[in-house]
Amino acid sequence: MAKKIVPPDARSVAQGIRRRVLAHTIAHNGGYLSQACSSAEIFAVLYRNVLKLKKLDKPLMAEKFRGPPGPQRPAITGEEFNGAGDPACDSFILSPAQYALVLYAALIESGRMDESCMDTYNTDGTTLEMIGAEHSPGMEATTGSLGQGISQAAGIAMARRIRNESGRVVVFMSDGECQSGEFWEAVQAACYHKLGNMLIYVDVNGFQCDGKMTGVMQLEPFDKRLEAFGARVYRVNGHDIDVLTSLGGMSPSQTPTFILCDTDPCRDMEILKSRYPKFHYVRFTDQNEKAAYRRFLEAQTGPLAAGETPPAAQSGEALSVKTKMEIAVKAHGRHLREWGLAHPEAYVLSADLTGSCEADAFRDACPERFLSMGIAEQNMLAFAGGMARKGFIPLVHTFAVFIYRRAYDQIAMSVAYPNLPVKMFGFLPGILTPGGATHQAIEDIAVMRALPNMTILEAGDATEVESVLDAAYNIPGPVYVRQLRGEVPRLFDKNEPLRFGKYRKLSSGKDLVLLTSGICTEEGMRAEAALSDKGLSLSHYHISTLKPFNHPEIIAEIAESRWGALTLENHSVIGGLGSIAAECMAEEGVGKPLRRLGLKDKFAHGASRRYLMSEYGIDAMALISAVEHITGNSFNIEESSLRETYTPVMHSGAKAEAL
Repeated sequence: MAKKIVPPDARSVAQGIRRRVLAHTIAHNGGYLSQACSSAEIFAVLYRNVLKLKKLDKPLMAEKFRGPPGPQRPAITGEEFNGAGDPACDSFILSPAQYALVLYAALIESGRMDESCMDTYNTDGTTLEMIGAEHSPGMEATTGSLGQGISQAAGIAMARRIRNESGRVVVFMSDGECQSGEFWEAVQAACYHKLGNMLIYVDVNGFQCDGKMTGVMQLEPFDKRLEAFGARVYRVNGHDIDVLTSLGGMSPSQTPTFILCDTDPCRDMEILKSRYPKFHYVRFTDQNEKAAYRRFLEAQTGPLAAGETPPAAQSGEALSVKTKMEIAVKAHGRHLREWGLAHPEAYVLSADLTGSCEADAFRDACPERFLSMGIAEQNMLAFAGGMARKGFIPLVHTFAVFIYRRAYDQIAMSVAYPNLPVKMFGFLPGILTPGGATHQAIEDIAVMRALPNMTILEAGDATEVESVLDAAYNIPGPVYVRQLRGEVPRLFDKNEPLRFGKYRKLSSGKDLVLLTSGICTEEGMRAEAALSDKGLSLSHYHISTLKPFNHPEIIAEIAESRWGALTLENHSVIGGLGSIAAECMAEEGVGKPLRRLGLKDKFAHGASRRYLMSEYGIDAMALISAVEHITGNSFNIEESSLRETYTPVMHSGAKAEAL
C-alpha cells in the first residue's frame, strides 16, 4: 500500500535528494551526482515552498512508456506529477534534462511519486529515462536539447497570460546551457514581451561536461548580461533555503525574474572533490572506488534502506563479455591524435562533448589547435566555415543530433554553399544511445544528403572508424561522418580501410540483394550466415559512402535477383539507405520488390541498444523475418543460433558517460 503524504520541510527534502541520488549512482555504477549536490536545495525549495501544485492524496505511480506522440497516439506528459491543468497552478519546466534523476528524487522526497518507481530508472520500456523527456515524471516538455527549455517556457508563459491564468511558469536551468544562442534569444523575447509571469532558477555551479566553465566558454558577468536585456535578476547562495524561498514568493514584475544560484557541485559530498574538474558524470573506475562511496554514504546517513536502491538485476553493473572478435577501444580518439600531429592545418572544434567524442586525446596532444566552442553549435559551424575559407581544415566533433538539427542553416549557408572543407563528425548515430529522442540521430542522412555539395560517410566497424578520417580529409568540400565511439568490434581487415565511393561485397547470391550500413552491417552478416545455412543465397553489400551513391552494378544485380532487395539501416526508412536504393532502382526502371528495414517514421526513446534494435526492427532477427515474408518460407531460425555479437555495457570505461 502506498504511504500517505507527510510533507517534509525543504531541508529534509534536500538531504533526501542527495542521499537518494548517491544511493542510485552506487547501485547503477554511474550517474549525474554533482547535479544533485549543487541543486538539491533549489529542487527542495521549488517542490516544498515555491511551486503552486495540485494537491495529491497519495504518491503517484509512473506509467510504462507507451510510445512517442503521433497521429494515433496522444502525447503523455509528466505534468500530472505537478498537477498541471489548473489555471491557478504553476507550470514547471526542467530545462537541462540530464537533471532528471534529481527531479525524480525530488518528487519522491516531496511525496509526489512512489519511491518504487525508481526501480525502473533507465531500464527498457520505462518513462523514467536517464535523459528525461516529456513523458517522464515531472517533465512537462521535452528539453534534452539544451537551451530549448526557456524558449518553450516563454511560449507557455505567453499563452497563460493571454488566457488570464494566475499560475506562473517556473523554470529550472543549468549555467552551461546558457552559452547557447537560443538562450539569449529567449531572454530577449521574454523581456520584450514583458513576460513577468516567468520565474527562472539557474544552477550556477561553474562546471559543465568538459570541466570548469571558465575553461570552456565564459558567461560572466552573468547577472549584468541578463540585466542588460531587461530582466529582473538576483544572485544568491544557491544553498540558502530561506533566501531561495523568499525570492520564489515575490510578486511578478513586468519582466522575467532570474535567480542565479551560486552552488557547489560537491556540496555535502567531500569525496567528489577528488574528481576535480570533471564532475559532470560519475562512473566508478573500480570496485574499490565504488566501495568508498558506499562507505561515505552510510557514514553520513546510516545503512541504505529498502527502496533506495534498485534490484541487483537492474544495477547496470559491467558484465564480463567473452567474444572472439577484436574489440577496438577509442579507435577514433587514438587515430585522431596521431593524424592531428601530422596535419598542422587541422583544428578540432568541440561543443562541450570533448571526452564524449574522443577528441580529448587530440586536445591534449595539440592544445593550440583545439577550440572549445561551448554549447553553441550554430556559431561553431559558421565559425568552422570561416576558418575553412582561410585554408584550415576544421574537424567538428559533437553528437550527431547537435550538428544537423541545431545548426542546419549555418551548415547550408556557411559550409555547404561555399563548398568548404569542414569535416563534421557526428557521434551516436541512430539509436545507439539511451539518451532518448533528443540524442538519437534518426533522420540525419535524410537531412544532410539534401544539401548540395555534401558528402556523407558512415563507419561500420573499428577498421572504418580508424580510416574514415583519412577518407574525409581527401574529399574536397564538406563531409558529414556518422561515427562510432567507445568499444567497437572489428569486422573488416585492418589492411582494407574505408575508401570513398567504394562498397564492400560480403557475400554473393542469386536470391536476394541486401544493402546495409553502419552497425546494421554486423546484423546483416549474422542473418546472412544463418540464412545461407538454410539454403538461401544472398548478395550482401556494406555501404559506407551514402552520398554520392553511384553503383549501377548493384542495381543491375537487384534486377537479376530472384526476389529483389532489402535494406537494413540504423536510421529512418525515409531518406536514408532505403530511399537511396529506391531512387536508384526507380531511375533504372528496376521492377523488383524492395523491403526497407529501419525506423518506420517514428521517434525512438531511451533504452538499451539491443532492446531498441529489436523493438524498432533493425536487428538480425527482424531481417530474417523480412526474408521469410518475401520468400514465403519459414526458416525456423532462433536468436540463440546466430553468430555471437558484442554489445558494450552502458557504463563502459571507454565512454565519458552512459549515453
